[in-house]
Amino acid sequence: MAMYSRGGGKGGISYGDIPPNQTLYVNNLNEKIKIPELKSCLLELFSSYGEVIDVVAAGALKRKGQAFVVFSDISCATNALRSLNGFVFLDKPMRVSYCRTKSDIVAHEDGTWKPRAKLEAQKADAAKQSKPAAQLIAPNKSAGGAEKTPTMAAHPGAAPDAGGAADGQPSNVLFVENLPPEVNELMLTMLFRQYPGFQEARLIKGRNVAFIEYSDELQAGIAKHGLQGFMVTPEMALKIAFAKQ
Repeated sequence: MAMYSRGGGKGGISYGDIPPNQTLYVNNLNEKIKIPELKSCLLELFSSYGEVIDVVAAGALKRKGQAFVVFSDISCATNALRSLNGFVFLDKPMRVSYCRTKSDIVAHEDGTWKPRAKLEAQKADAAKQSKPAAQLIAPNKSAGGAEKTPTMAAHPGAAPDAGGAADGQPSNVLFVENLPPEVNELMLTMLFRQYPGFQEARLIKGRNVAFIEYSDELQAGIAKHGLQGFMVTPEMALKIAFAKQ
C-alpha cells in the first residue's frame, strides 16, 4: 500500500517506495524566479507546517526548478507533503516528495554525516544564496542570536490601525499597512494566496502599504482574520482592514 498518494489514475503520485524523511524534495518550480526570492518564498510557505531548519536551492542549470526543504521533524514534513504536493506555486504546480537521503544538516545532528566531494564548494554556494534570502524574510532572532522561523499564527482580536482604511464595510479588497521596505509583491502574493479566492497583490511603493484583492468579500474576510497581526519582522505586525469602496 502506498504511504501517500495524490489524485488517481493518470498523474497519480505515490511515495510508498521512499521512507518518511525530514527533508522534502520539491521540483517543477518556476525557473525564472531568482534563487534568493525563491528560497525566501519557499521558507515562508513551508513554515506554515512546522519549523523549517534549512532550504537548499541552487542556480546551476541542471539544478534549476528544484529545491530541498528540511524540517525539524518528520511529522511536519509529512503534513507539508500532503498539503502542498500539486499546489500552484509561482504559477506552476510543484511536486513534493520525501528526499531519498538525509540532508547534511540532519546528518550532522544525528552523527551520521560523512564528508563528500566538493563539500566546500557546496557550502560556499549555499552561503551566498541563503544570506540574501534571510534578509528578505527578516527572521526573528532570540536573545542568543539564533534565528526563529516565522509563524503563520492568526490574531483575530487585533484591531486595524486608526489611521488606515475603515473596517466597518466588508469588501473583496484588503488594505494592508505596516509593511517593511524589504517586502515586495512576490512575497505578498505568496503570503495571501494561501487563502482561497486570491486575485492580486498591489504594493504601493514608498508608502509601505498594499491592496490585496480576492474574488469576494467572504474570502477577503477569511484572509483578513487569518493574517491580522502577522509578524512580518520581529517589530512589525500586519495591520489589515477592508479597503474603502
